Order: sequence, then C-alpha cells, then structure tokens
Amino acid sequence: MQAKPLVGISACLCGDRVRYDGREKGLPDLIQALKKQLTLLKVCPEVAIGMGVPRPPIQLTLHQGNVEARGVNNPSDHVTPALQDYAQSLINHHASFNPSNGVLCGFIFKSRSPSCGAGSTPIYKNNRQVDLGSGIFAQQLQQQLPWLPIAEEDALLESRQQLDFVMQNKLVQLFWQTILDETNGKVTFHKKISPLLEIFPAGTKSELERQTSDSSSSSSQQYLTQLMNVLKTTQKQD
Repeated sequence: MQAKPLVGISACLCGDRVRYDGREKGLPDLIQALKKQLTLLKVCPEVAIGMGVPRPPIQLTLHQGNVEARGVNNPSDHVTPALQDYAQSLINHHASFNPSNGVLCGFIFKSRSPSCGAGSTPIYKNNRQVDLGSGIFAQQLQQQLPWLPIAEEDALLESRQQLDFVMQNKLVQLFWQTILDETNGKVTFHKKISPLLEIFPAGTKSELERQTSDSSSSSSQQYLTQLMNVLKTTQKQD
C-alpha cells in the first residue's frame, strides 16, 4: 500500500470545473491541509458517466416509492443506474482484495449533490422538497462499504475535524494492510490498537475481541464497521 491513505473526493472541491453549471467551487485551504496526510483521488460521478459540462441539472426525485436521480427539466432523463454502476466499478477497482490499485480508505463528498451528497441532498416529489437523503453515488458507497469513513466538506472546515477524519482514514489503511500482510491480521491489528480501545464501552471491546477469532471476509468487514461506528460516535462526543 502507498504511504498515505487513499481517500476519494468530489472533484469540484478540488477546484475542477465539473459542476453542472461549470462554476468553480474549490476549497484550496482544505485541500492543501488534507494533501499533507492523504492521497486524494478526485472523482466526479456525473462527468464519469458521460454527462458534459455544462449540462442539464439533475435532482433526487421520489418516483414510485424509490429515490432516483432524474433531470430537473426532463424527468425522463434517468441516470440512477449509471451512477450506481460507476460507484460499483470504483469499489471494485479500489477494494481491499485489489490492493495494487490502492485501497479506498475514506471519501469526502460535496454536500447537497444529487450524486455525492451524504445525507444533505434535497429529495423532491412533484417539484416540492419532501426530504433529505444521500446522492446515488454516495449512497452506493455507503451501502457497499459501511466501514468507510465519509464526510461532507462542511464537516471538515476545522482543524480538529480534519485530524479526526485523517485518523479514521489511517486506521482503515492500517487494518487492511495488516489483514493483507499477515495470516492472523485481524488479531494483530486488534493488539496494535489496544490503547485506543480503552475509550470504548466494555461490551464493544468484548464483541470486537470475539470477532477476531473469525477469519472470514464478512467478519472482517463487520469488525471494521463496528470499530469505525463507535470511534465516530466517541469523537462527536469530545
């Protein structure tokens, strides 16, 4: 694995003019701070699936009980499957079983985006906002990689927030690196982070300890998911 964790980021946050209106929305101070400790992988799902710049805007629409990405002006323009397929291809390319490409250790999403928002994107029905949700690309990553540390740019503006996020990314990198390098990698990783586990509830520590005896791939993901969920909760409380 590379020296710094590989973290995906919405390309517009890096200053790339990939938004539907072609406007620049970069955050240079944030990008410079993060690049010191992370390898940033710029991604624009909408451009990646062939949508040009500029392009007709899309939005999340509640359609027959499903949340879909459809054209604002032309609802028949349905790009949900294409965004889902692109997310899956990115997952496959940077999955833990394919380390030569760099294992994905986190993702920074553009808020309110119909492809990249992580819980902040408006959902419409009959041209009226009815809820908030995640963009189609972001939702697919969250479902397939529940252990993946994610954040929108608004949650990374303070140095403490950035440090917490980077720590999560480094933990994920260490986990997969140890799993790939050693036969009993989960046991070794668990021992390495034993000082960190002291802040966890006793029940959580016992459950994580129990899971170290199961060497299956699904158990590894369950272990890492539980670890990251508790860690994020603890950090929010500090």
